[in-house]
Amino acid sequence: MAKRPRAEEERSMDSLMDALTNVVGILLLILIVLSLQITTAVKKIVDNLPPVTIEELEAIKVSREKSLKNLEELRQTHQKTQDNLPTPDEAAQIAVELEDFEKNNQELADKTADIAEWQKKVEDQEAAKVENDTKVQTADARNRELAALLATTPEQQALAAKEVLMPNPRVAEADSRALYLVCKGGRLYFVGDPYEHAFKIRDVIEQNFTDLAFTGKAIGSYTYEVKDTKKNDAGAFLAKTEKFRLNRRDREGLASWENLTPVWSNREGVEAKPANVIDRIFGAQEEAELAVSKFRYDIKKIQAFFGDGKFGPKDFKYHIAPGNGDRIKMALEMKADGGWTPDQFLAGNSEFEQFCKQAATNRRTLFFYYVAPDSFETYLQARSKSEQFRVPAGWSVWEGDKLEPRAAPVMPTVRYNLDRLPDAEYMKIADAVGPFLVEERNKEHAEFTDRVNQSVPADLTDAAARTDFVNKLTTERREWGVARLQPYTIAIFQAALAAQKASGETEIVLEEHPPEIPGIRIFQASAPPSKPTPPPDPNRPPPRPAPAAGGTTLILD
Repeated sequence: MAKRPRAEEERSMDSLMDALTNVVGILLLILIVLSLQITTAVKKIVDNLPPVTIEELEAIKVSREKSLKNLEELRQTHQKTQDNLPTPDEAAQIAVELEDFEKNNQELADKTADIAEWQKKVEDQEAAKVENDTKVQTADARNRELAALLATTPEQQALAAKEVLMPNPRVAEADSRALYLVCKGGRLYFVGDPYEHAFKIRDVIEQNFTDLAFTGKAIGSYTYEVKDTKKNDAGAFLAKTEKFRLNRRDREGLASWENLTPVWSNREGVEAKPANVIDRIFGAQEEAELAVSKFRYDIKKIQAFFGDGKFGPKDFKYHIAPGNGDRIKMALEMKADGGWTPDQFLAGNSEFEQFCKQAATNRRTLFFYYVAPDSFETYLQARSKSEQFRVPAGWSVWEGDKLEPRAAPVMPTVRYNLDRLPDAEYMKIADAVGPFLVEERNKEHAEFTDRVNQSVPADLTDAAARTDFVNKLTTERREWGVARLQPYTIAIFQAALAAQKASGETEIVLEEHPPEIPGIRIFQASAPPSKPTPPPDPNRPPPRPAPAAGGTTLILD
């Protein structure tokens, strides 16, 4: 590249300097113009400022001094703050303490977080208070009205206080003899020992055996055994027995029985050697040990006989109703004109006082009161009387018209006269119903297969199921024939014979307890099974044990 001439370089430099001089001149002109404009503006502002008086100037000075003083104080405060700022270690410790404080006061923070909700509850309570105050004012006004009314009401005479013994609950001794009393209609009724009433009813029934016995023709047990005081190895009471020696005269009197030949078979249906009733009872011997039994009664006849309380002592009416199983039970109805009024039983040497004296001589005798709601005052008077003789007592609230008194749960042994068995009536029933049972037993044996097949349900079409039904029913029906029908058939003849020999007083055991009538059983028809017993349900709860027959626990107080 060729080098430029020196003269040309100088010309270029001069041109650049001229240009810079022009720029500087222009900038100076602009600066001068701006200065003039600023001066004009300042002058205009100053000219427009209001004039300042001496007082205003002094006030400005005072304000300036205060501002300077405050500024100095702020500077000192700032310096102190800077001097008191914690060190990094102290700041870390404060942060830890603050975090602990926040944790420890979280519950407070949670409560203060729903302050609006608490405020609403406060407002609701205030509103409720206003409403309650209104109610209080209304109630207070009503109280003032009632107080004014009460002030005009005559005062009631205070009743005399009654002396009532404090209760001392205890269970009566097992061998205690309870005498029952009833307080009803403001009168006191002395029931006494319920066995006495039960035996009275038994005696009336037995005395009217001819009219009350069951003489219909039906399958069932016509007899029941009289229990002796002897027991077998299992602890059960045995039947009382009588020996019957069959002589020629007896055979002549029983000639009609020789024509009765009940079919006898075992549980497999195998038939035994034919034998008439007499041979079935005595076999090849001329003597047999026969159970002493009693014949059963007709419950419908008994209820019709006693009617609606037609029989009973002077204070009571006797009512008869079916009991558990083949038992019957009694109930006592208090006669409106029976019993004693308070004036009568509180009088000296009254009947009630005599009963109290008798009970006091036996420390195991106690009184038990049944108290109707309308006769509590009567009970208190009677109880006060019996307490004078220190007779232990208990009581129970009782409502109703008929009472079923219960004796203590014991197995009593009583004296019984076997001569009371109506020999001739027993023979009449055996002669009338015995042939019917023999005939029914023989029909059951002869028609056994047909009767089982007829019991099969029509809708049971499965061959295997039908066979299973027939097999099971055959087994159960044969069992019923051996365990039930055959004993029913022969027992009616045996009972009639045993009654001919049973005589004299003897001790027997009663299994009934009042309100059941001792020694009286009613006839209940029986029938062979018509279908197999269903298998036990594994989910069914076990049956509860049966309660002890008769009686209840007596609590003395």
